[in-house]
Amino acid sequence: MKIVSQVMKQQVFRAMFIGGLVGLFGVAIFLGILQASTQLSLKNDTNEVADNTTNNTDAKTIPTAGGATKSSMFYASQAGVYSNYESASSFVSEHPSLKESAIVEVDGKFYVWTSMVTDESQLVFLEDPATFKKAFSVSGDSCKEPTFAEIPSVLADKNATKLNFKDNLKDSTLPADWQSIGTAASSISNDINIIRLQVFAHYKSKNTCLQVKF
Repeated sequence: MKIVSQVMKQQVFRAMFIGGLVGLFGVAIFLGILQASTQLSLKNDTNEVADNTTNNTDAKTIPTAGGATKSSMFYASQAGVYSNYESASSFVSEHPSLKESAIVEVDGKFYVWTSMVTDESQLVFLEDPATFKKAFSVSGDSCKEPTFAEIPSVLADKNATKLNFKDNLKDSTLPADWQSIGTAASSISNDINIIRLQVFAHYKSKNTCLQVKF
């Protein structure tokens, strides 16, 4: 009986020892998994911070050697866009409501606009043909002639002080033909937003240095 009792004790002790080892091994595995999970989480957080930093950098305006680019924001009522001037002109001729519109070329495409405003709330839309909002900016930074470089800021003036062509005033800061072009635009419409469009369309067609960005 003593031998049986000793064997039983040895088996119980062995079972306890093995159970202890298994328990320790399980705890070690759990701690390893927990540590790996923590490191992975920290790595993801680091990557997310890096991505956010990159995105924030991309969103900022980075000054160039020549200084920051200055541009003026506008909104147009757009009736359509075409790959060539002939198609755009044909479209305009088919709709009497577009008789006061202008065709503006930007990067090889021809946009049919019915008005050009400085405040989005001033936009007036047509039903036939249907028009929609087109936001864009204009910069004259590439213009070597100072009078042409001044055009975007003059057109962006909410008081439109230099778009009143009835007074026949001379202004040396503007192109020499400014008054005559403005007078011609005023003969098309009395609406200041259409006059602004006609004046801009004229100078944009003659001066590629006036850059439009959508």
